[in-house]
Amino acid sequence: MEEILGLVSVGILVGLMVIYFLSELDRKQYNNSLINKNGELSRLQHQRDEITKELQLKVSEKTKIKEDAVALTYQFAASKNLFTLKDVEVATKQIQNYYKSALESNSTFKMNFPDKELLSFEPRETLSILTIINEGLHNAALYSNANYIFNIASIEDGNLNLITHDNGMGYDRNLVPNGDGIQTLRKVTQKLNGVLELTSTIGNGTVVNAQIPIDRF
Repeated sequence: MEEILGLVSVGILVGLMVIYFLSELDRKQYNNSLINKNGELSRLQHQRDEITKELQLKVSEKTKIKEDAVALTYQFAASKNLFTLKDVEVATKQIQNYYKSALESNSTFKMNFPDKELLSFEPRETLSILTIINEGLHNAALYSNANYIFNIASIEDGNLNLITHDNGMGYDRNLVPNGDGIQTLRKVTQKLNGVLELTSTIGNGTVVNAQIPIDRF
């Protein structure tokens, strides 16, 4: 009987030790998870802080209209840690409304974004995406003399396509050199590992399409 009781006692002791060990393991994993989460939050907050500082130190744009539109993109990108494509749609609408009001434009601005999309963007990525959208909108709103200006986002062939399309007067790309806006579009698109396609013909408007691989998001 004493031997049986001794074995039972040993079994209970071993069981308690296993429970303690597993509890300690769970606690360490939980603490590590908190550390990783806090580190991630700190990294994203740092991006937001940097974007705010960049806006404060930014060199003035050539026009007040462009400067205010750029400020909108920076302020939106610094507003939270993570963004969805729906958030980008909301920001695009704000930029469209700004140009329509500031320019007293007769153009009709339209949008077409996916109803459901699970992509997630960090503040810095969001700023790049909004910069692409704003540059396309700026050129179309100021120079195209278009009746309609469209902003389209779509997911095709592993890419996020950010399209600005107007039905304005268009231009001959062989005769008109790329301005600052197009250069900015190319630079930001390449920064996202994307490709920029620009097509325009006289009388048939202009299409700007930034194709960005979604595997980076």
